[in-house]
Amino acid sequence: MKAKTFPGGFWFRKYRGQPVDTLINIGVPSQVIIPLSQGFGSSCEPLVKKGDMVKAGQIIARDDASISSPIHSSANGNVRAVVKMNYFKREVGMVVIDTDGTDSIERLDGHSPAWEKLSAEQLEELLYLSGVTALDREGIPTRFRSSIIMPEEVEDLIIHGACSETYNISLELLLKGKNLFDFVNGIKILKKIMSKAHVHLALSKEKTDLIEKIQKLVSHMENFTIHPVVPKYPQGYDEVLIPTLLAKKFPYGYSAANIGVVVLNIQAVLHAFEAVTEGIPVIERTMALCGPSFRENIHVKVRIGTPLEYIVKGRVTDEPSRLVINSLLTGIELNDLFLPIDKAFSQIIGMPEDAHREFLTFVRPGMRRDSYSRSFASFFLNAKKLCGTNLQGEERPCFQCGYCVEVCPVKILPTLINRHIRLGIDENLMKHGIFNCIDCNLCSYVCPSKIPLAKNLKEAKSKLVDSGCDHSLCILPRFNLKGLEEYNGVKSIR
Repeated sequence: MKAKTFPGGFWFRKYRGQPVDTLINIGVPSQVIIPLSQGFGSSCEPLVKKGDMVKAGQIIARDDASISSPIHSSANGNVRAVVKMNYFKREVGMVVIDTDGTDSIERLDGHSPAWEKLSAEQLEELLYLSGVTALDREGIPTRFRSSIIMPEEVEDLIIHGACSETYNISLELLLKGKNLFDFVNGIKILKKIMSKAHVHLALSKEKTDLIEKIQKLVSHMENFTIHPVVPKYPQGYDEVLIPTLLAKKFPYGYSAANIGVVVLNIQAVLHAFEAVTEGIPVIERTMALCGPSFRENIHVKVRIGTPLEYIVKGRVTDEPSRLVINSLLTGIELNDLFLPIDKAFSQIIGMPEDAHREFLTFVRPGMRRDSYSRSFASFFLNAKKLCGTNLQGEERPCFQCGYCVEVCPVKILPTLINRHIRLGIDENLMKHGIFNCIDCNLCSYVCPSKIPLAKNLKEAKSKLVDSGCDHSLCILPRFNLKGLEEYNGVKSIR
C-alpha cells in the first residue's frame, strides 16, 4: 500500500535521545495540583473545598451547562486549597491535594468488560464521566455536551500515530501485548457511538509490523481504512492530516469537528477502552522523556497533577538544560517546574543549553546536525543527530532561498508575507493567506538567515484580529460548518 503524504514538510530522522520501550510507574507524589481546565472544553467549577477528603477517580469539578468534561482527583488525600494560578500563560483554577500515598482508584459505575452489551448512551456516559471526552483538539462527541457536535454528525473518525515529530512516544510500547487488542476494541467502542463515521487509522509507514497486526484484527470491520503515512512533520496536525487522508479542504482557524471529523491519538483510544471496560477515569498519562539531557530516555506513567519537578528530578543530567513539553518546534519551555502535568502532556524534551559560538559553523560538515539544504548533511547514515538551543548566528536579510516556501505544509509564502508585515500590518495580509498559517514553525526552522518568520506571522495574525479583521469572511462562504455557534463560544472562553 502506497504511503500517503503532503507537499512540503520536513522529515526529522535519527535524533539522539529517542525514548526506548521501557515504562516505569513513578508512583503517587506527596501533593498533586489538578488544573480545572484540561484538554478540550471550558473550565469546570470545583465541587470540593479546602479540608475535603477526596479519592482517586472522584469527580472534583464539573459543569454540565457548558461544553466541557468532568475533572477528577488523581490521588487519595485531603484538599489543601482551591486557588487560581498562572498555568502556561492562562489563569486556571487549581485544586491542591495532599495525598496519602495509597494508589487505589475509585471506578466508574456501570463499566463492564462486556461492553458490546452496553447501549450507545451508556458508552457515551462512561466516556463523559471518565473525562476521556476532553482529549485531543476537538474532544469526543457525546450527548453530554462534550464537543461542539453530536455523535451522529461525525462523518470521519481519524486515529493517528503519524510519528512525525522530532521525538515521538513509542507506539510499540503503547500497543504492546494485550494493549493491541484493547486498542482495537477501543476503536469499536468509539465506532458504536459515532455510528455514521468512517474510521481511518493513520500510522507511520515505518511501522510495518504494527500495520500488519492491526490489519488482521480489523479485517472484518466495515468502514475502516488503514493509511500508511510518510512521517514528515507536521503530518500529525489536523490541518494536514485531514487533506492528506480525506482529500478534504480544511477551514483554517476552525476545528476538525466543524467539518464533521474527529481526530484522536492512540493513547486517547486506550483511555476510552479503560474507561468503558475497567471504569478507570483519566487520572494518569504515559509520557516519554526525550532528548539528550535526560539520563535515561524512557517512558513514565504519571498521575495527572504531578508537579514537573517530581518527574524530572534526578533524571536530568548535571549540564545546563532546557525542557520543553510535547514538541521540539512548538512546545512551551518549562521554566516553572512547580507546575503540574495535565491530560495534554505526552512528552518532555530535554536539550542541552549551548551559547558557545563556533568559527565558520556554516562550512562544518555537520555529521550530527540537521541541515535542510542537505549541503552538509551527514555522511554517516547511522550518526545520531543532536538537538540543542544554539542558533549559531544572528538574524540576517532574506536572500530569497525559498526554503520556507518549500517546507510550508499549507503552501503559503512566508517570506512574502513577512515582507508585507515589515511594510505594515493591514488587511492585505489576508490576501496572501496569513490566516492559513498553522503555526508549525517549520519556516523559522529552515531559514538560513535566522529570521523568526513563524513568530512574525503569529504576532501579525493576533494584531489583525485585535484590529477587527474577520478572517471568517474568507472561510464561511466556502464551508458548511457544523457547531459554529458552540465552537465560537468555547473558543472565546479559552
